[in-house]
Amino acid sequence: MHTTARSLVFAALVALAPSLGFAQESALPTLRTAATDSAGQVRLARALRRAGHYDEAARLLQDNVGVASMREEVLWELARVRFDQGVFQPARSACERFPLPRNNPAGAFRRRVCMARAYLLWNRVALAEREINAARAINGSDGELQLAIADARRLASDLAGAEAAYRAAEAALPGRDEPALGLAALYEMFQRLDDAQRAYARAIEIDATDPAAALAMGRFLLKRRNDAAAALPHLRRAAQDRPRHPEGTLLFGEALLATGAAEEALRVLTEAAQAAPTQTGVQSALGRALNAAHRYAEAEAPLRLAIRQVDTDGAAWAGLADALEHLGREPEAMTTWDGAIDRSPGDVTPRLRAAQLAQRTHQGALARAYLDRVLTDDPQLAPALYLRGVVAMDEGDRTNARNYLTQALAGHGEVDRADIQRRIAELDAPQRIRRR
Repeated sequence: MHTTARSLVFAALVALAPSLGFAQESALPTLRTAATDSAGQVRLARALRRAGHYDEAARLLQDNVGVASMREEVLWELARVRFDQGVFQPARSACERFPLPRNNPAGAFRRRVCMARAYLLWNRVALAEREINAARAINGSDGELQLAIADARRLASDLAGAEAAYRAAEAALPGRDEPALGLAALYEMFQRLDDAQRAYARAIEIDATDPAAALAMGRFLLKRRNDAAAALPHLRRAAQDRPRHPEGTLLFGEALLATGAAEEALRVLTEAAQAAPTQTGVQSALGRALNAAHRYAEAEAPLRLAIRQVDTDGAAWAGLADALEHLGREPEAMTTWDGAIDRSPGDVTPRLRAAQLAQRTHQGALARAYLDRVLTDDPQLAPALYLRGVVAMDEGDRTNARNYLTQALAGHGEVDRADIQRRIAELDAPQRIRRR
């Protein structure tokens, strides 16, 4: 199929988009000063989009749609603002501003690709495929089209088809990190985590200034690899470069909290909760940060709000139980630990904490019930073995106490080995016979 000259111009504009001016938040003042003509304003709009200032970017682009020499580029950038924003109706409206095919055959390709991207945003793969097939008949090798094809295949769980299309898109769009990010998301979906991490790293290598790439890598390391220390620099940069993005700020705060930077985490999460109080997870993280700062009475309100917002948030239930326990409200805390256990079936920590509370409040039978369930799932978990031994000591069961404590020394997980050895020595000491 032949490719029209105007389609080639459009493809070149898209492929060159990264070099036409994008920046982090800190570079926006300079770009604002330089935005004295339409070209400068489009560069500023692109930087605003990347920094998460979507509405301002859209307004600036709207002001320049009437510039005939830049109309195609401006309309595409306007659509990209809406794609990044994740809103279907405004995205479709932006795409519909490209000329109808019957009035402008050269505009058919641009409109079709744009509409495909909009439908994918809405998860309507069949509608996107209709637009993709029409666009393919005009210019099947275009990079933007290949990217849309890859996203459609990924949403359809077509590993081989999506992988091939992402690689074709990367070859056709040098300097663009979206194909590598899409490939990473594809591998992550199919549990190929090593391949996903390499693809995220490739995206950062391609475009080290993109906050979206930093956020994606940071999210992956924090949530899938459970490596907050490795995630932290990526999330710090993402939060600084796109401060209005609530998820990035939330994840940055979560990483700070997980790495022990409680004071900075509390500051970041307080600001995040003020800026986006309904963002999923932000109230939970804020409450847990307040717990880490030993401000348990203040933590209760955001944690209860988090549970009202998302009742299945096991971390919020655990945070509330922790706060209540430190506030001396043991019966409420025990009930709340049960709520955390129900909502975190794969996490042993709530059961361990509930068992610790039961042991401390002299409820040995309840503590044993919690611990026996934990040890059924993980018989070598040292903290559970240790606590099971302590409960046995409390109940005067010296034989089981010695067995559990000895097993704890050979198990996995952090325990106070000196305390265990002291308890074993106490058990090994001859019992003093009580005289009547």
